[in-house]
Amino acid sequence: MKDELAAMVGTSAPHASLSVRSEPWDLYVFGATPVGRDMFLQIAAVGPRVCTLTVRAPAPIGNVVTARRILAVVHDWISANDDSEQAYLELPRTAELAS
Repeated sequence: MKDELAAMVGTSAPHASLSVRSEPWDLYVFGATPVGRDMFLQIAAVGPRVCTLTVRAPAPIGNVVTARRILAVVHDWISANDDSEQAYLELPRTAELAS
């Protein structure tokens, strides 16, 4: 997996980019696995350090609202200044957002 990830980061354009505290972060989706009503995304975040993230999101993920929510949860995790190189993040269900 590390070799595949290194090849992707070295040769592919990022799938998304974020700016966190004026620092650029490139995001690469290197895996997506459906499990029941959810999708588990494997994301590499490359900025001042390299992190791998697993993000659980409700399926399907092919809409703008869910994509923005994924970017927001990744941005918030990076902003929290956690020094971890790996993380598991979850998007709250839409019903949970309303409460």
